[in-house]
Amino acid sequence: MKKTIFIATLLPFLALAASKADAKPKPTPSPTTTITPTNTPTPSPRWVPPPPMDDTAKWINYRVATAFQNDASGSNFYSFVDLFLRRRLDQYNFTAEGDVRVLKYFSNSYEADSLQIITGDVSYSDLFLTAAAGRLNVGDPLTPMRFFGDYSTMGLRRLDGFQLTLPINFSVGVVDSGQSINSNSTALSLYYFPTVFSSTYAAYDTTQSFILGQARVSTKFADIPVIARFNIGGCANNFYDYSITGGDLTYSGSLDFTLAHDYEFYAEYGVEDGHFSNDSSVLGVGARARRLITFGPFSLDELILEMQVPIGYSLNNTFTGGNNLDQGLASYPQKVFFVGLKTRIKGFNINFYITDSPGDYTFSRLNSSNALGPINRQPLAQPIGPGNVIDGLNIPLVASAYNTLGYLVDMEVTF
Repeated sequence: MKKTIFIATLLPFLALAASKADAKPKPTPSPTTTITPTNTPTPSPRWVPPPPMDDTAKWINYRVATAFQNDASGSNFYSFVDLFLRRRLDQYNFTAEGDVRVLKYFSNSYEADSLQIITGDVSYSDLFLTAAAGRLNVGDPLTPMRFFGDYSTMGLRRLDGFQLTLPINFSVGVVDSGQSINSNSTALSLYYFPTVFSSTYAAYDTTQSFILGQARVSTKFADIPVIARFNIGGCANNFYDYSITGGDLTYSGSLDFTLAHDYEFYAEYGVEDGHFSNDSSVLGVGARARRLITFGPFSLDELILEMQVPIGYSLNNTFTGGNNLDQGLASYPQKVFFVGLKTRIKGFNINFYITDSPGDYTFSRLNSSNALGPINRQPLAQPIGPGNVIDGLNIPLVASAYNTLGYLVDMEVTF
């Protein structure tokens, strides 16, 4: 009994001693070293394959057509197949396009009469620059006209050369007045063409080089899209007076505006030889209406009306009816027109094109009967270039004389 009382009395003192022992500071454990594994650098491969291209960037289309044409070249019945190849701008900033045509005149033969490369170019686009090389489509960027023009290239819409474009954005006007003009696709472009002559007379030794610059302003004014273009260029040497190859400046300006998305009105003024500006200037005006009407299976898709008005009248200008071989055959230029009508029966297209233009202000007006060639000024064996080309169809159409109709009927299916 006494032992039990003694132990009970001693327990509080033991608990107090234990609590004091716990209150003493414990020694700080020594830090341990942690080893982190490091990745072994992978050596760069000596050769890297090209990056895969997204299938959505590819675009392939076809056109199969039959046409009847009656103009200065005679009456021709032919068929052709077009292959359109496109690589759209992708994550690598590259685009490419190619239009290939196989044409065959009506006969009992399987052989094609011609293989044409209408366009074939590669371009690189960055934030501040676009560069392209190859057979370029210069018709769309240089002029709003669908048949006449571009006057700074003598009507040529496809040319082999190089292009540099610098996009510029700006805003002018007073915002509070509601009269401000904003531009999202204004650009400066520079073109270099080794030659503008046909292959028969072409020389690639820089003597025929042609340089062309363009300032383009694309704006909206009062919710109406407006595009203004200003072109200026020149050839390295003097081959033909009254033309873009006269060794002097050539220049043109155009204005294009669209109403209600489907109605477009445009005009272009051009001077093909600045030294003879009074005798080589011309005005083209036009209008285009799209998506007109559909009734049943028949649709009117597009109507184009254009007129070309000479500003300068000269009997010396062989590109407008003059003749430096026989002045007795010379004539003054006249007003001419062009009409294009695109119709459709469901998916089958029937298009009509008519003009009375003999090819004024184009290289096709030069021939062996009215001009000397660029090589030693010998008589021409054939024209040094085509006449005005139907936009989209890419076929020249030239009337045999003023007030004489040249026409083309095109029946086609695209897919």
